[in-house]
Amino acid sequence: MSELRSQLLLHPKGWSPKMMRLVALLLGALLFSSPAFALLPFPLTGGQRGTVTCLESPSVTYDVYLPPAYTTNGTALPILYTFNPGGGGMVSDFQSVCASLNIIAIGVIGSANSNTWNSEFRQYYAVSRDVRQRVLFDPTAEFASGFSGGGECSYMFSRLRAQHVAGVLAMGGWLGRINGGPHVNYYSIDRVQTNLLVARTTGTTDTNTIFYNPFDSNYVATCGAVVKDWSCSGGHSSAPDSVKTDCLSWLLSQRSPAGVSDRSNSVVQAADWRSRTTAGQPESVLRECVATLMSQPRTWNSYQAQLVVDDLMTNYNSFRALAVDQLAQGDFASDLFFYLAYGAAYASDSPRYLASLKALTGITITNGFTGTLAITGITVTVVFPTTNGSISITGTNGDRSGDISSLLVQFGYPAPILQSSFVPIPGTPGQMSVWLREDTPGLGYSLQYRSSAVNGNWWPVYTPPLETNTLWSVGINLPPYSSWRFYRVSTAPAPATSAPWPAQ
Repeated sequence: MSELRSQLLLHPKGWSPKMMRLVALLLGALLFSSPAFALLPFPLTGGQRGTVTCLESPSVTYDVYLPPAYTTNGTALPILYTFNPGGGGMVSDFQSVCASLNIIAIGVIGSANSNTWNSEFRQYYAVSRDVRQRVLFDPTAEFASGFSGGGECSYMFSRLRAQHVAGVLAMGGWLGRINGGPHVNYYSIDRVQTNLLVARTTGTTDTNTIFYNPFDSNYVATCGAVVKDWSCSGGHSSAPDSVKTDCLSWLLSQRSPAGVSDRSNSVVQAADWRSRTTAGQPESVLRECVATLMSQPRTWNSYQAQLVVDDLMTNYNSFRALAVDQLAQGDFASDLFFYLAYGAAYASDSPRYLASLKALTGITITNGFTGTLAITGITVTVVFPTTNGSISITGTNGDRSGDISSLLVQFGYPAPILQSSFVPIPGTPGQMSVWLREDTPGLGYSLQYRSSAVNGNWWPVYTPPLETNTLWSVGINLPPYSSWRFYRVSTAPAPATSAPWPAQ
């Protein structure tokens, strides 16, 4: 396909405009019907609304409205995920606006106040995975919105899908941190992706949201987010349709739209990735896909890269064999696979949970913020003992360590595969090397021995190991030939502390 495409583009000399349009239509039909872009069956068509069951998680359903302009082989439309504090999503609240703006509306039915974050993340993971396999949407225009607690969920959804969500519309909602007087404490794990667009609507008498808005603004500004506020008459309520329309129009206009050839080029790239995976190059494909997710967020390429990564992680046994040393660097690389692991665990997607753990061993944190940053002089616009508010941002390098440890304790992890070699040394008992490729982050390893294979205490071997994120090894001097020793490697989640997470 890529060879045909190259020939068509390199030999247009003398073609008439009509011929060029015909070739473009033919090329588009070939590209978007290729396996690299094939969508799975979906029960709704343009102009319809209904409840859809996730293919991989049948216990999870979601509400969908497809505007009349929707087709599976035409222009890709923007998409809006919605969250309601009372559950059921907010498709009814947005349907009229989405119809006029040609936006696909997704209602995350199971998201509601009083749910645990575990339940929420199961919904986010299952629904977003189902949608990206079955619905044609514009990955440069993926948004999230909600009212009140649903607004907090929209922020959280943007962190779960930081490489894909371009904007948030929070209506009477905030990040979710609790204030201590005119002071709010945030953590580095509250980070949002750089250039996230944040549209906020606030009722003129909604004192809680009015209080939190300047604090949240100052925090997300440190992440490079862009914030715009709208005020509407009334208290703590959803915005009227006219304001919703203005907010969504602003999000659409401020995002970075796709180039003319981005969609078709991404299909060619995805076909290449899948072909090379089949040809025995999954490791290089994985590295290229992760690099694309890190360097080209909210693009057609990152959309295709995510689909390929999803497929690579479907078979944990083959994924486990990949060398992931230096797979990626930075906090957002860590977040990508941590949130995938978290969502997969609660959605009972065991292969991708284990594969995400494996990938996390190849992430190096190089830009973690350690310490506390204070921002003072924030004007508090509601009655308080003082109007001089402030925020503090607490960060720790490797700030996911405690969260990962909690996952390992709750959901388990694969037993390491040990390897060893014996090196005879003339005149001495010899030396043995034991090593393993780490499949799980946040584990502590210890080498132990005893004299009997069936009973007795295990005693520690005090030889210091050599360890990286992805490899653990230790060398030991063996006892005289007349002595028997049996060795094992013991594993346990390493004690670790993270900042409070998720936001409560």
